[in-house]
Amino acid sequence: MRPNLIVSLSLALFACDDTQFSNGHKGGGGDGGGADGGSTLPDQAWCAVQQIIQSDCLACHGAAYPSGGLDLETDPHAALVGAPSPTYAGQTLVVAGDTDSSFLLAKVSGTQAADQGGAMPPPSGLSADRVEAIATWIAEGASDECTDPDTGTTGSYHPDGFEDPAVHGLEAKLHEQTCTDCHGADLSGGAGLSCDSCHPAGWRTDCTFCHGGVDNSTGAPPESILDETTDTAFGAHTRHVEENTHAAFECSQCHTTPTDVLSAGHLFDSTPGQAELTFGAGLSPVASWTSAALSCSNLYCHGNGQGNNGSVTVADAPLSCDSCHPDQTSGRDAWDRMSGAHEDHLREGLTCQECHNDTTTNGTSIATPALHVNGSPDIAFSGYGVSRTSAGLCTGTCHGEGHTNESWD
Repeated sequence: MRPNLIVSLSLALFACDDTQFSNGHKGGGGDGGGADGGSTLPDQAWCAVQQIIQSDCLACHGAAYPSGGLDLETDPHAALVGAPSPTYAGQTLVVAGDTDSSFLLAKVSGTQAADQGGAMPPPSGLSADRVEAIATWIAEGASDECTDPDTGTTGSYHPDGFEDPAVHGLEAKLHEQTCTDCHGADLSGGAGLSCDSCHPAGWRTDCTFCHGGVDNSTGAPPESILDETTDTAFGAHTRHVEENTHAAFECSQCHTTPTDVLSAGHLFDSTPGQAELTFGAGLSPVASWTSAALSCSNLYCHGNGQGNNGSVTVADAPLSCDSCHPDQTSGRDAWDRMSGAHEDHLREGLTCQECHNDTTTNGTSIATPALHVNGSPDIAFSGYGVSRTSAGLCTGTCHGEGHTNESWD
């Protein structure tokens, strides 16, 4: 879904920046549900109650598994106002205009009778400001009106359908809304629910949760940063992260690898909708990327093996041996641009595998991907009594010629 198709967040009923709880306190906790010390609630009573329900109640009283038969997600107003307690006979949850007769208020404040169970939420009910907000709403008639005075809109904080990952996932990545304002700096809850309440365990460190994994399990697209089904930004992601003519590359070849969703420079950074490229930890530390041309330059990868001199575009596929460096068929002019005595050996009919036997067994395909495009020439002789010293000198007989401490240069 493209950004201009997303429902505008002007439909929000209250600005979370102005109404979030100051410390994200949920329930009574260890302080027995005391005051929050300066936290604020929306001005309109039902707006405040809805926010309390979302942050403190839905973990147990959601539509999927409504604890005690109380569903506060589907239609919270109908589930509360004039509704009998599903657990305690003779009690009405909310009696409009009558706080003393409203069982809900007793339960959230911890003033229920001894035979009426524990406070809600456990262990000691809500904090004082939340109890006061609910009491105010009941005393004022328990209205279902929640109107933003600036926009005149009504409803819940997010627009309908926002729970769809294709909507709110893209909103987060494009920073259409700052999730941390409501859901806490670490997304573990504040004025809004903890993101862990809905997302599966381990989502924070699971790359595929946000980045796809349709082609492979690395988390690389085809699901791009814009949630597109094809990787239009860099169509060679899968080629890079799977073993083929080279070992599967880690994301750190081109990116700073985050440890979780909140790592610096990852989801909530200063450049929404843009994947940062940092080549310093990879094989091509001075590489650069041109998004308009979908091309990389200053590459060791795709270079001739003698420095950061390669360049490639996403459209340059499939690649052959001579796409990056000369091969056995390239001819003397190309061979002469290779290092050392390459030209002399190839001109005399030697093949690549005779000196790089562990890497290639026929000179036209890669036998051991881990030894190709790995920053090392990986010398291994085939069928000759030649050895190479630590100083890089060759000794022995090869192609009918004796070598005694022969230098490659």
